[in-house]
Amino acid sequence: MQSMSITKQEISSAIQYFLSRCSFPYRKVPMDLSLLELCYNEAEKRGYITKGSEELKSYIPGGVIIATTTYGHLEDTSAKVWIALLTATALFSDDKGQKDTRPASVFSERLLAGQPQEDHVLDALADLLKEAPRIFPRITANFMVVSMLNYTNGLLMEKQALDMKISSAADNYPTFARLISGAPELYGLAAFPPDIPVEAFIQTLPSLMLIVINVNDILSIYKEEISGESNNYISLLADSRGCNKGHALHSIIHETIEAHEKILRILEPNKAATDAYMKFACGYVDFHTGLENRYRLDELALPFIAKANDPIDD
Repeated sequence: MQSMSITKQEISSAIQYFLSRCSFPYRKVPMDLSLLELCYNEAEKRGYITKGSEELKSYIPGGVIIATTTYGHLEDTSAKVWIALLTATALFSDDKGQKDTRPASVFSERLLAGQPQEDHVLDALADLLKEAPRIFPRITANFMVVSMLNYTNGLLMEKQALDMKISSAADNYPTFARLISGAPELYGLAAFPPDIPVEAFIQTLPSLMLIVINVNDILSIYKEEISGESNNYISLLADSRGCNKGHALHSIIHETIEAHEKILRILEPNKAATDAYMKFACGYVDFHTGLENRYRLDELALPFIAKANDPIDD
C-alpha cells in the first residue's frame, strides 16, 4: 500500500512532544568559525581540496556544525576536525549517491586492496578511516570503520531498492536498512571521550544506534515530506506495517524515548559517561537546527522546550 502523507501541524506537534519528553532543548548554536578555518586548512593540506577538485569544500561547514554541536564536548581538537571532515565526505557521498552509485559500489574492495578510489572524496574518506585508531580506543575505532563500510553499502541498497515493494512479513527490514545507511555506531560511539572506559558505555550501543538514526529521521521528516520523498525510513516503516506515516512517526518517537531512557539507566553509574551522552544527544538536535537549509526546521516554528507536553495520540 502507499503510505499517507503527514501534515505540517502533525509533524510540528510530534517533534515538540519528542523534544520535551527527552529534555532536549530547541536552540541554535553558532558556527565555530575558527574550527571551520582549521578544517579548510587541514583539507587543503591533506589534498582533499585542490585547485581542480573543490567538491568537498561546500560540505565542510555541515561537518563543522556537527563537530561544534554534537561533539563540542570533546576536548581533542583533532577529534573534532576528524569528525567534521568525515561527515563532509559522508554528506557529499550521500548527495552524489543519488545520481551515481558506482564509486560507492567499489569502495570496500578498493579500500581493502589499498587502491585509489573512483572518486576523489572517497579517497578522503578512506584516508580518514585509517586514522580512527589514533583518535579513539581500538574497539571503538573498529566499530566506526565497519559502520562506514556499511554506510557505503547503504547508499547502494537505497538506490537499488528504490521501487521495491516492502513485504508485510519484512517488518524488520526498514530498520535494518536504516541502520546500515546511517553509520550509527560511528556517530554514537564518538560521543564518549577516550578517557571514559569502553565498558562504561558499550552496553548502550544497541539503543545508541537507534538514537542516531531515529532522531535524524524524526527531524528530517518535514523536509522529506515537502520534497515528496517516499523511500525514507518512516515511509518504508508505514508501508511494511500497513499504517499511515503519522502512526509510523509516533511509533518511532516512542521507541526513541524508550532508547533514551534505557541509555540513561545503563550509564547512571558513570557520571562522566552520562554527561557525555546528554551533551551528545542535545548537540545532535542542535546539528539539525543548525543546518537550516537542509532540514528547514525553522518553518515549523518550534518553540524552546522546557518541560514535557501532554502525550501524543497513537
